[in-house]
Amino acid sequence: MVLLSVSPQASSASTLNKIIFVVGGKGYAVNNAVYQMAAAPYLAGGRVLAPYKEAATALGIDEKNILWDSRTKTIEIHSSDLDLEFTVNEKVFYVNGEPRQMDVAPACRDGQIFLPVKWIAGALGYAVAWEAKSLSILLGPPGELPLWKPLPATVLNVNVRICELSGDSLYAVNKLSSSSIVFVGEYANVFNAGVAARYADGFILAPNKIFSFDDVVGERTAERGYIIGYDILDNLTIGGGVCRTSTVLYQAACGAGLEIIERHPHYLPVHYTPLGTDASVSWRTMDMRFKNNLSCPILIKAGLEEREDSRRLWAEFWESKPLPRARVAVLRKEPGADYRGNLEAVQLTAVTKDDTFYISLEQLSDLLNLSLEIEEIDGLQYAVLGLNSTQSVRFIANNNTAIVNNNEFQMGSPPFWLPECSCRFWIPLRDWAKMIGADVYWSGGTDPMAVLNLSGTKINAGPGK
Repeated sequence: MVLLSVSPQASSASTLNKIIFVVGGKGYAVNNAVYQMAAAPYLAGGRVLAPYKEAATALGIDEKNILWDSRTKTIEIHSSDLDLEFTVNEKVFYVNGEPRQMDVAPACRDGQIFLPVKWIAGALGYAVAWEAKSLSILLGPPGELPLWKPLPATVLNVNVRICELSGDSLYAVNKLSSSSIVFVGEYANVFNAGVAARYADGFILAPNKIFSFDDVVGERTAERGYIIGYDILDNLTIGGGVCRTSTVLYQAACGAGLEIIERHPHYLPVHYTPLGTDASVSWRTMDMRFKNNLSCPILIKAGLEEREDSRRLWAEFWESKPLPRARVAVLRKEPGADYRGNLEAVQLTAVTKDDTFYISLEQLSDLLNLSLEIEEIDGLQYAVLGLNSTQSVRFIANNNTAIVNNNEFQMGSPPFWLPECSCRFWIPLRDWAKMIGADVYWSGGTDPMAVLNLSGTKINAGPGK
């Protein structure tokens, strides 16, 4: 489906439209374009009732041929070969003066006049089908009913937020590796390990640079927060226990495939990690060093989690790839001979990650005036975009599967999460367009790089793809 805010064009009797109305949703589709109703359709007596003017124009009637008489509470609808007349609260309507019986009457509700869709559509030659799962009524030429797709709820909104960054650049952060050790007791040594982890936490290692435990963590002194603990030989020393931190960092470096420059085993086996996976350190005597042999910076995260009966020391290595930014234009008018003259004033921010264009759910929700809920649970990020009162799309960061009204939709690339940006949840542009039946036009290197085409008509302007 695509998004438009203008009224549908009138159709001739020989070219019946393909239409979808959704109970409870103000958005409705006509020939793959989505329009906005004044009020949502509803169910009464097992039939769908929709606002009379929108229902008639969707069915191809010119708006000037739809007449409402408030005195007699009648609606007249005229096409090239049919004259229809409906009366509020009356189950009899007239086709070219001949009475026909309906099983539900037109109604006035909240100041709006509603017509039974089945009866007006049938009189105009449409086939009608009911899609119970989505509470949708499908209308079209006999034998050519539209395929149901989720409909966004409303029209474009130009008040789109700006994607603000915490710095000058935007980066995608992906976890490369992690390591952890769980301890019971050993308060002093584990405390010191936590102090060392705090010094390492947040360190960014640039490509081809070397991480030195001594340089990053620093000298183990009381002034720097360390207390007296035990070394490998059970001698009391300030900072005893920091080898636990060098060990989890060493294990994470190995897991990330980094080049180990210096590593020393303990004199004796340690109880908290298997033989060969430890890393002993001693200030300016034994260091633990590794080199970032990747093409992007590495962010080191480390910490100590306090639990009721234990403590968990952990380290994670994350790659930080720059995300090139671009602009995405929006088209909802007919493209015409030169689509550039018909673009909306508003533009979206896009980023390129792994050769895929992404746009943010925050900007999409503003653009289309859709509800958006984002939450983070146990380290996973979830987003639910409400298309209307009965339809929604659910995304999970780093998961290729979107849930559209309890149906799975496989995306070509997974969404991702950018906590340092005001627009945090990003989804593939092409997959979003496919979900709603829109089109993406690539400008071939000119700015804007892409056009989100909501017009329902392909752009034919050279090498677009």
